[in-house]
Amino acid sequence: MELSKGDYNHEVNNIICDEAINVPGYDPSIQLQLGEERRALLKADLFILPFIVLCFCFLQFDRTNIGNALTDTLRKDIHVDNSDINLAQTLFTVGFVITELPFNMISRYIGAERFLPVTMFLWGIATWSQIFMKDPSGLCAARFFIGALEGGYIPSIALYISKLYTNQELALRYAIFWGSNSFAGILGGPLSIGLLSLGGRGGLHGWQWLFLIEGSLTCFLGVVMYLYLPHSPASPKSFFGKSYNIFTDREATILITRAIKNDPTKGMRYGKPVLPSHILETFMDWRLYGHIVAALLSMVMISPMNTYAPSIIKSLGFTSLQANGLNSVGSACALVLSVTLAFSSDKLGERGFHIAVGYLWGAAGLLWLALAADGVSKWVLYGGVVWTQMGMGSAQAISAAWLTAKMEDHKRPVALAAYVMSIQLANFPGNVLFQTQDAPRYTHGLIIAASCVIAAAVVILFWKLLYRVFDNGDRGVEAKTTVIELGR
Repeated sequence: MELSKGDYNHEVNNIICDEAINVPGYDPSIQLQLGEERRALLKADLFILPFIVLCFCFLQFDRTNIGNALTDTLRKDIHVDNSDINLAQTLFTVGFVITELPFNMISRYIGAERFLPVTMFLWGIATWSQIFMKDPSGLCAARFFIGALEGGYIPSIALYISKLYTNQELALRYAIFWGSNSFAGILGGPLSIGLLSLGGRGGLHGWQWLFLIEGSLTCFLGVVMYLYLPHSPASPKSFFGKSYNIFTDREATILITRAIKNDPTKGMRYGKPVLPSHILETFMDWRLYGHIVAALLSMVMISPMNTYAPSIIKSLGFTSLQANGLNSVGSACALVLSVTLAFSSDKLGERGFHIAVGYLWGAAGLLWLALAADGVSKWVLYGGVVWTQMGMGSAQAISAAWLTAKMEDHKRPVALAAYVMSIQLANFPGNVLFQTQDAPRYTHGLIIAASCVIAAAVVILFWKLLYRVFDNGDRGVEAKTTVIELGR
């Protein structure tokens, strides 16, 4: 088929020569033996992903343990009401958003494995420092600093993961990573029961023990993270002249080469900073906006549900300890749903419909909880809480993987930061959605949240149509980018 001049230029612009790729471990001439690729991939799955999940669990503990603390005597001890709590959570979001992009740019340049352990150690200090809170001002200050220090963590780790896998494998791995929210929810309830029960010991309230122990563990994990995560599969950490690597040289070469062969843009700016022109170029890319608008609308529900779900469950007639324990069930179900959706999405190579299913699942739970008759059993209402928690964020990993695949690698740090920022910006309307006068069911807030989630599903399906017409359907940049080997 003869190409027009415009088509020719387009094709040339999307061809990358091996000579232009200078990444340690990259070897386009490698010949694989049977089972080698599978074993290298399994090693990344077993030695990198679980540790990243553990670290993200503590980020989630430290950002949501305020909900567990509210079932204890926190309100009375520091004299706060819903308005104070909503303001504190809003300031948390402000801190998170303003550091998201700059922290992600720093992380991209010096390495997530170097920068993020430092921020993790510092937000651990901010978390346990909450034991000194005496009034609403102290709560607001603490939440702001925790949010600011957590900024950049999620997109930086997502970018770190993307270097290990092909674009077609990312939805499942991102779902496991984002599943840390669910793991934290599963573990957070029982953990909070134990920590809150320490109230009175050492002169501390239960909520003070909760913040002290979880914050201290976060600090410890930040140190371990710095020592453990390699710079890349082919670039191990070195200490006192000795280095240790999780991967053999051949395993590292296999992982790096297969990821770059799948998407050659991953090899073009290795070790180089994000430039201002890249930020502008990313925000001028139309593909970004469907994902961030849908993410914002779909996540309006997450902040109020994370904060008030234990209190809602308690209002149904359960004790504080029972409410914290029952709050874990929805997180366990959410983990199953998110991983199932992501596995199906990767297997079928389809993104948009899977995202819409996850969104609408959460909307159904919100409407269930909001519209159930007043006289129904407490277990029926509790079912609505669980169903809502199942859908919360269940499709965000698929959308992030889709966005990652659609963006060239120099745009990915900014695009991922913008995506996570949009999720956090949803906290602004979310933090004022549940008002004291609407307690304990918060019916009006639930209906508004459900409407936003349904709108998000419409947006993502419309974007799927645009991709179908203008941008190779559900496929990413690998569909239009070729790597050639000089001399062959």
